[in-house]
Order: sequence, then C-alpha cells, then structure tokens
Amino acid sequence: KTRNVVYVCTEHNSVYAFDADDAAASNALWQVNLGPAVPAVDMNNCNELVPEVGITATPVIDPTGGTIYVAAKTKESGNYFHKLHALDLLTGHEKFGGPVTVQGIALGSGDGSVGGTNTFNALHEHNRPGLLLLSNVVYLCYAGLCDWPPYHGWLFGYNATNLQRTCIFNTTPDG
Repeated sequence: KTRNVVYVCTEHNSVYAFDADDAAASNALWQVNLGPAVPAVDMNNCNELVPEVGITATPVIDPTGGTIYVAAKTKESGNYFHKLHALDLLTGHEKFGGPVTVQGIALGSGDGSVGGTNTFNALHEHNRPGLLLLSNVVYLCYAGLCDWPPYHGWLFGYNATNLQRTCIFNTTPDG
C-alpha cells in the first residue's frame, strides 16, 4: 500500500514515522531512538537547546533508495559522539552497517589544535544545517554551539550507500 508519511525527529534522538493521511492515527508506523542525547549542562550550561541536544539538523531522504539519513549527537559511557544513521524508510532499521561516527582531523594551528592538528570535537561541535544528499554523498555541516570554544566549521561527506567518509573540510584550520 502506498501512503504519505511524515517523519519527525527530536532532540531526544527519537525518529518517528506517521501516516500523514490518517488524522485519527495516534500511533507511529515505527519509532526508533538513536542513543542517549547530550544533557545541556554538559555544554557549558548553554541554554540554546534545553534540556538536551540530540537531533537538530533536518534529515535528508533518498526516496529512490528508501533511506532517511539522520545525524544524532549522543553521550555514551561519558564520551560524546556525532553519528550518521541511514534508516530504512519503511521500518526505521539501520542500513549499510550504520551508524558511523563522524570524526576527523585537519592540519592547522587553530583554536584547540595540538601539535599542528585540529581534531573534530564532538562535545563542542553542533550539526544545525540540514543534511544534503548530492551525487550519492551525504553532507553534514558543523559549527560551535553557544560559541563555546574550541570549535571550527567542519564539512563531512559520506558515501550514501556504504557510509564511508568521502571528504572532510575544516573552514578555520589556522584561526
């Protein structure tokens, strides 16, 4: 059966799929949680997103491949992560061996660098712009949350069918 579906993502790292044509439907077609969100108090008491930060960026959908790509910020065993998830549009199940952890380095002497290397800081960085799917690459953009240093502008690209990183760019490697 073909149906119109609305997908809802939350800062609690939950993703829901609802039947968009059934106003009486109160239950989701499916729901998944992508891990524990980061408490706002962990981010220097930033009050931009309270009480937690999880999925902020608008996901991107590949209708041909039946996949919704979602970026989630998590705190797991005291460590912070950004993860790219590829979820099946019909079931919410992970695809392509996902999720993958967004991570990387760029050479430079910018804020927070060590020994000439800037390392992506999952606690200080935040993914606010919507994800982009272009030419089989999913792009994610990051910048600081609450201007809490150290942070940089980062752009990552991941192959849409195997979730391997294809590119990384740091906008401020030396400043």
